[in-house]
Amino acid sequence: MLNYHILETGYFLADGGVMFGPVPKRYWSAKYPCDEKNMCVLSMRCLFIETENRKILVDSGAGDKHFPKLKYYGLHKMKDIREEIRRIGYAPHEVTDVIFTHLHFDHCGGGTVFDEAYETVPAFPNATYWVSRKQWDNYRNPSPFEAGAFFADNIEPVYESGQIHFVEEDTELFPSFDLKLYDGHTPGQIAVFFETGTEKLAFPGDVVPTSLNRSLSWLSAFDNHAALAYDEKKRFLDLARKDSRTLIFFHDAFTPTGKA
Repeated sequence: MLNYHILETGYFLADGGVMFGPVPKRYWSAKYPCDEKNMCVLSMRCLFIETENRKILVDSGAGDKHFPKLKYYGLHKMKDIREEIRRIGYAPHEVTDVIFTHLHFDHCGGGTVFDEAYETVPAFPNATYWVSRKQWDNYRNPSPFEAGAFFADNIEPVYESGQIHFVEEDTELFPSFDLKLYDGHTPGQIAVFFETGTEKLAFPGDVVPTSLNRSLSWLSAFDNHAALAYDEKKRFLDLARKDSRTLIFFHDAFTPTGKA
């Protein structure tokens, strides 16, 4: 039996022209609100899954370690991912798995925290952290375009603790729970496909960051390789639509879920 919980970890601001890339403002702004400076509110929506034997967190939001560095993004209504998990009924040490779709700060920042000595340590001390090998290699040797999205203290303490398990290819963690790799936005992003028994769902991360990005031509300037992102999004959506899956959108502040 599998249950899931959608966890809101906070919001930030991003330029709509960047978020929706080649789409003219008169089209995207009619569907997604922005302020007078073109800034759109984006969520950092994570996922918690419980089975009989596992307690799984998918992405962890930005955390609270880098507020001064992230001032431009206007982080607000922030929540501690560990406290949100406690509300479900579990302590951080009970989390068995943490899956990072990728290592951009808004997806993995909550995976490490400051301890009493102000040292950065894993937030979930008994968990296996699942990271794709391609994403790890990309983080260690990023392009200048992407380098600002990575902070070493979000992930190096987990590597040093020996808790990272590298995903080399599409992987079934257990029946009806799959990690599938997609390029384009960033190399080796993980999308999670899972089933509850009555529902089929997917958590696409930034392969499909908002409900509007289900349209193939609605790409983001945050995507490292636009043509590849287009092809990979199509590959993802073709598979999700084959099973009529419900998508959980990480960044859509107004539409948490929707059919593929």
